[in-house]
Amino acid sequence: MATLQGFIITLIIIAVVSLIVMILTIVSVVKSGDKLTSFEKKILIFVAFILCAGALGLYIVSNMELFRALF
Repeated sequence: MATLQGFIITLIIIAVVSLIVMILTIVSVVKSGDKLTSFEKKILIFVAFILCAGALGLYIVSNMELFRALF
């Protein structure tokens, strides 16, 4: 049971950090004004999203048996 609790806590921490990274990226892109084109802004947000989703996905895949135990 302790292992499952550790998995949940770590998953929550990764999710919160990912959310903070996404918020900071969006704020930074919005503050950039006319320095970046619309396409560059979309790419930056997309890359940040992929990196955050990838971190969550890799953690879940590497601990799939614990993830399945949650449901």
